[in-house]
Parts: sequence; structure tokens; C-alpha cells
Amino acid sequence: MSNQLLDRVTIVNVTLVLEAVLLLAAAIWIQISGIELHSAFRLGKYSLIAGILAGCGTASSGFVIVWLGKVLKNPPKWLDGLRKIVFEEIAPLFSSLKTVDVFLLAMSSGFCEEVFFRGVLQSQLGLLPTSILFGLFHCPSPRHLSYGLWALSAGLLFGWLRNWTGSLWAPIIAHTLSNLIAISMLRRMSRSSSVV
Repeated sequence: MSNQLLDRVTIVNVTLVLEAVLLLAAAIWIQISGIELHSAFRLGKYSLIAGILAGCGTASSGFVIVWLGKVLKNPPKWLDGLRKIVFEEIAPLFSSLKTVDVFLLAMSSGFCEEVFFRGVLQSQLGLLPTSILFGLFHCPSPRHLSYGLWALSAGLLFGWLRNWTGSLWAPIIAHTLSNLIAISMLRRMSRSSSVV
């Protein structure tokens, strides 16, 4: 599907439906398997600080990797491919979004994906298998493998935060903040046509 066919309402609606399906799947899984997540929703100062730092770091790492793909004389194929995916496919999707849409998408994806992946899957499968599934979730085709690998590494960080803090709030905050920064920047760059 061409990016021109996706208007703002479609992008927001599809994203919200997908995130709602993940949250519903998590709720059903919790009921069936008896996973206890109440204690994981305690927000402490370490969870908050770790989430903020990891969110800023994750967003920054993505931009540094993509920037390297642009400035290196002969970037590795995977790096150039990642840069093209981000700027030619992902950034144009965000150009029509309003500020409220950016917040809505960042918050819904950060919360729903982390409850599903770090809250449910990680408690059942462990850190590495969950991170691999998180990477695959962000890799719609083999052509997007470099983006999926970047998501896998972000998933490892989010999963480690979950284990280290014992709280889902740390990865939720990190994921939400990372998406908020990334979507805002890509939206801005796409609107100014300075992304390529």
C-alpha cells in the first residue's frame, strides 16, 4: 500500500486497533494463565528515572544509526537500508499527524506493547525469546530486517529494564518516550522535506 493512500485518520485508527488487539490478547492471556501483574504496576523513582533515560537513549540511538548511514561514504548495506526504510517509508507516514495524534500513538504503543511483550510474554518465555518476537513484530517483511534487528535490541533493553526494576512502568515510559521523540522528529523532518 502506498503511503499516499494512508491519511492521518487511517494511520491513527489502524494503530489504535492493533494496539487494542495486543492489549486484549494480553488480558485474555493473563486470565487463562493466571499471571499476576498488579505488583508490576508500582511506579518508583528508579523506574521513572530508568524509563526516561532509556527512552531518550533509545530514540537517540536510532537517530545516530540512521545519521551514520547518511554521512558515511560507503555505509554497510544494512545501515543504508535502515536509513531508507526510516526516511522513505516511516517518516512520510507521520507527516500528516497532528500533535495530539503523536501523543496518542506514542502512549498507546508504549503501554499496550509493553504490557503484552514485557508483562505477559516475557513472564512466560523469558527475555531473549520475547525480544526476538518484539523484533519480528516490527519487521513486516524480510526487506525490513535491519529495522527488526534494531527493534530487537530495543526490546532487549526494555526487557532488561523490566527485570532490573521489577516494574512495567520503566519499559512503558522508555517505549512511550522513545516513540514520542522519534515520531515527533520524523514528522518534523518529513514536513520540512529534509529527511533524505
